Amino acid sequence: MRIGGREALGIVVALVAVVGVVTAVTGGGAGTLTVERVDELQQGQGAVAFGNLDPDQRAAFEEAVTTGEEVQIPSEDARNEFVGPGYVRYDGGIYRTTVSS
Repeated sequence: MRIGGREALGIVVALVAVVGVVTAVTGGGAGTLTVERVDELQQGQGAVAFGNLDPDQRAAFEEAVTTGEEVQIPSEDARNEFVGPGYVRYDGGIYRTTVSS
């Protein structure tokens, strides 16, 4: 049995759709956030103020601080301030943020 061009294209489109659905259901590729309170910043590092995070970033950060657990990052854009690791000034403390895939 030979598969024609249209059939092959249809199969590829179906596979891409399945991968997209699986990615959406499993949280996408934005990663997970963990936070750890630190005594001070590493030399040469800066910290973003909590108030300067966007609403999605603030929600993810607060959930991670409150629960002490990894938190799913809602979107690729929301992960930007947390990569590096980054640092966030929050409630009188400094927190190191780490993103894992």
